[in-house]
Amino acid sequence: MDGSPGKWIRFDPPHRKGYLLNLAALLVDFFLIAALLVFSLGQPPGLIVVVVLLGALLLSVPLPILMYRLYSLWRSGYWVGRDGVRLRWGLRLVDLPYDEIIDVASADELEHPIGFPRWTWPGSVVGQLVDSELGPVEFLASDTRRLVLIGTKKLVFAVSPQEQGEFIEAYKHESERGSLRPLPAYSAQPIFVLVEAWAELQSRRLLVAGGVMAMVLLLLVGVLAPNLETVTLGFAADGQPLPAVAGVQLFLLPALNLFFYMGNFILGLLFYREPHGALISHLLWGGSLLTSLVYIGGVLFSL
Repeated sequence: MDGSPGKWIRFDPPHRKGYLLNLAALLVDFFLIAALLVFSLGQPPGLIVVVVLLGALLLSVPLPILMYRLYSLWRSGYWVGRDGVRLRWGLRLVDLPYDEIIDVASADELEHPIGFPRWTWPGSVVGQLVDSELGPVEFLASDTRRLVLIGTKKLVFAVSPQEQGEFIEAYKHESERGSLRPLPAYSAQPIFVLVEAWAELQSRRLLVAGGVMAMVLLLLVGVLAPNLETVTLGFAADGQPLPAVAGVQLFLLPALNLFFYMGNFILGLLFYREPHGALISHLLWGGSLLTSLVYIGGVLFSL
């Protein structure tokens, strides 16, 4: 918690367990993907290589989810001030004026324990459900043992400030002071970031061009690789071509390229709403397009 008289008082959710668990899961996923890619390089051409690469692609699906959960934990907090209550969890933003809030209380005061969304773990207790007692509940929390419920006219927000008692006391104190400039009610969902980026012409062009080139690379390798017995994938430090490998190993290039595209796509969305973040997002999405073009050139040059 931090703050000073007349200013916003910030309360942070517990971070440590969430950082450790999500980071460990991310590193394990990276290790498994790298192990499968290295294993595929040593296999003779055939179905095994295709299956291994497909497994690596499937393992890459959780990567953006884990990265976003780490980012959300880092960019999370709850603010209480004279003008209202402000909640942030990653790209989820909520501003609540006091006339929208019905009550704020600890979840321990409920007669029946509250349920939790699926697929939650320490550091990422997020999602929505309908509770039989409370109605619609949205979780923006990291710890199920520190829940504070903020009841509004539309739904209940479940948050987890480290200092539960201080958060509730700060709400009571600040809401009684009154404000000449109350917060306007505001709510922003993560999906709206993609909508905002898509509405901008330059962002849309970069995203579409990067995706199209990634598919062109995959189709190009799919047509060429089965007809190639061997290819060389680069040069050694002395400028000589690397030893030839089985042609099917060209599938490694579109696989890596799809990893880069997905990673840059997610990172670009995370930066998009930050100050000057659009420039960083364009650089990331432009980098995906450039990487696809370089790989396409590399495939054609290896023939």
